[in-house]
Amino acid sequence: MLGEKERAAIGRLWKRKLEQDAQKLAQSERHRNLEPASAEFICALAAGVCALRLLEIGGSSGISTIALACAAKDAGGKLISIEIEAERQAESRETLSALGLEPVVDYRLGDAESLLPGLSEVDFALIDCEKEDYIRFFDMLQIARGGIVVADNILSHGLEDYVAHVRQRPGAESITLNIGKGLEVTRFPQ
Repeated sequence: MLGEKERAAIGRLWKRKLEQDAQKLAQSERHRNLEPASAEFICALAAGVCALRLLEIGGSSGISTIALACAAKDAGGKLISIEIEAERQAESRETLSALGLEPVVDYRLGDAESLLPGLSEVDFALIDCEKEDYIRFFDMLQIARGGIVVADNILSHGLEDYVAHVRQRPGAESITLNIGKGLEVTRFPQ
């Protein structure tokens, strides 16, 4: 679970993200991070289901990476973090190293479209990348029986197509939660 130093790091990263938003920087220059409440939730959820093989698509500068790495560490698991922007991933590495969490993170730099086919089955995945890629990346995931996929920005970006898509998956259970910018939590059948 998240401790005091992890919450402080998340707070620092979130404050900087809000400052970048206030400066109205171009989207490409902003660090796009998961909201702190969403980070708390995904950490608790991943830890609660004892996920050992975790994946995040779109780690940015590290808020979600901190949350999922804490859950992975507690369970004795490993997190694969995919990020396309080298500078953001470098900051994430630095932050997680300072927190002692880097050993449980396998950083992958590049486009998820080319990286996902080489990955094996995961118990828990977070999708927080370009919104037009959500459905495609969801379909590329290899999710274990009983596994969970969480997608961020569902309410803030009106991602009804994604919600409809995941809810059509046979046997899957999915719900939208009004946490942060809206999370779609999809559980695969056992």
